[in-house]
Amino acid sequence: MILEITLFRGFPEDNRLSMDIYADGLRRALQASCSERCRVFEYRPSLLPWPRFARGSRGPLRMRLSRFAAYPCQALQQRGKINHIVEQGYGHLLYVVNPQRTVVTVHDLIPLLSWRGQIPAMQTRRKPWLSLFSFHALKRAAHLIAVSENTRRDLIQHCGCAADRITVIHNGIDPIFRPYSAEERGIACHSWNLPADGIRRVLVTGHQTYKNLSGALQAFARLQELYVGELQLIKTGPATSEWLRVVEALNLKATTISLGFVPRSLLPDLFNIADCLLFPSFYEGFGCPPLEAMACGTPVVTSNAGSLPEVVADAGIMLDPQDHEGLAQAMYSVLTRDDLRSSLIERGLARARQFTWEKAAQKTLEVYERIARR
Repeated sequence: MILEITLFRGFPEDNRLSMDIYADGLRRALQASCSERCRVFEYRPSLLPWPRFARGSRGPLRMRLSRFAAYPCQALQQRGKINHIVEQGYGHLLYVVNPQRTVVTVHDLIPLLSWRGQIPAMQTRRKPWLSLFSFHALKRAAHLIAVSENTRRDLIQHCGCAADRITVIHNGIDPIFRPYSAEERGIACHSWNLPADGIRRVLVTGHQTYKNLSGALQAFARLQELYVGELQLIKTGPATSEWLRVVEALNLKATTISLGFVPRSLLPDLFNIADCLLFPSFYEGFGCPPLEAMACGTPVVTSNAGSLPEVVADAGIMLDPQDHEGLAQAMYSVLTRDDLRSSLIERGLARARQFTWEKAAQKTLEVYERIARR
């Protein structure tokens, strides 16, 4: 029997890039390697119609109404034999689709964890009512897919989900992330208008508070005191007011560059021209950038928080995210010790090869088939 699967995706206007990466990677792998056992359909919701005088509005009210009112109504007409809600923020769809034939992938519980003070620098007194509405529905699902053991533990501890109804399936890594040749690195440097020689680069990614970018800047400032050569810190993602404030306070304007939004197709360029990825997050539900960097042959210095020890294992250097001195010393070792650098590159490439979308698709299909057999 060929199963029919409907992937319920988020609003394109929500700009949830990491969720799109997951849905696209899973769909392509299911279609490429599992087509004899399943047929995959997708549903993308439409925003709630808006009054003409406010049609250009991109405010949160329209998105909230669309997410929690319009999408459930639309989902009623799109139910498949097996439903797969691809992110936990749409868990409330379980109130309108058949929960006994529905899978939900849970990437993280950040709104709940930050409200409960579980993530440093993200404590908030405001109760996330809408997120809790979606999270509360997760117990209704026939099965949950957690992208890490860490997320699985959070589901059990903070949402009361049954352990035997959660399967851990790691994300895959896109094949575009690969080591460049020396010639390709030179071309990448030229395309980004960066010198090809004579400078060592540290890359940081993201802009969310839990990414600990202030800590990354403090560690980099200390690295500048240790390292005698020329250094540059490159950041992807928007330069937040906090980022600009810390850059100014640490006098790092001359050695930092913020690139803003970088298309995913160009990220391998940056991983390959970087000498090190610095990723000191306070929390990650999975954490793709370290694996993407390792797949490009770039050493990783990261934190030991959230899912990162599980994902990175012994292929990177892990430290407490608030240990700025330790992070700086680790980067200094990567830049100055050829033996350590070579070892990290070798272990990183081997580690990254373990995370494929084909493997994720096969395990996800097994979940679908267990539900179908019920």
